[in-house]
Amino acid sequence: MSPYALVMIMWRDDLPRWEQIVRVIGQRVESGLYPPGRRITERDLIEEFGVAKVTVRKAMAGLRDRGYVYTRPNLGSFVGPDPDAD
Repeated sequence: MSPYALVMIMWRDDLPRWEQIVRVIGQRVESGLYPPGRRITERDLIEEFGVAKVTVRKAMAGLRDRGYVYTRPNLGSFVGPDPDAD
């Protein structure tokens, strides 16, 4: 279970939930709470935020687009920066 699973999320009505998840995880990355190389799983995000898999997948895409995470096939997603990026 995620250590954040018991935190109640107060959802905003003016932003999609996936975007709100991106902002929360982004803040954790920027603050150092999630250090580079830390694994982030869809299951943990689904459990923590109580959202559908499709919402988490949109959030993961947003996190990748913003450079917060990178994904390796068959290994998972990790906090960036991507060590193999140019």
